[in-house]
Amino acid sequence: AAPGSKTLECLELMREESNSDAGVVIANDADAERCFELLPLITRKARHAGTAVLLGSAAKFPAQFDGAGAQVLFDRIVCDVPCSGDGTLRRRPEEWKAWSPEFAQALHTKQLQILVRGLCLLKPGGRLVYSTCSFNPVENEAVVCAALARFQ
Repeated sequence: AAPGSKTLECLELMREESNSDAGVVIANDADAERCFELLPLITRKARHAGTAVLLGSAAKFPAQFDGAGAQVLFDRIVCDVPCSGDGTLRRRPEEWKAWSPEFAQALHTKQLQILVRGLCLLKPGGRLVYSTCSFNPVENEAVVCAALARFQ
């Protein structure tokens, strides 16, 4: 998806749920170019003062603390992880030449790190969405099963 589409959707859902502009949305990306594309889009389309765009590794997303020193946890998290993109190859047939099962395998560890960090930042009873544009079970079911196994 284009930079910002999931962020804008999250903002809309938050507004529908609360019937106000209360709340905060933090969009994080490890790619500076995508962050620079996202910031004006959010400013122009969402016009929500409680939105921040951060540049950094999602697997190392820093803990946030309130004034009393308690860790701030999130109600909702979307982990849109880097993936092999095999789910989009029909639209981009030229990419078939570059795709390989080894590439998907290599992403598993990074995807798992991001998902585990997301789960650590989620409030009890909160919702987390794990998102890829891949059909590969190594990037989807295997990552989710490995993350869940760490919390049992």
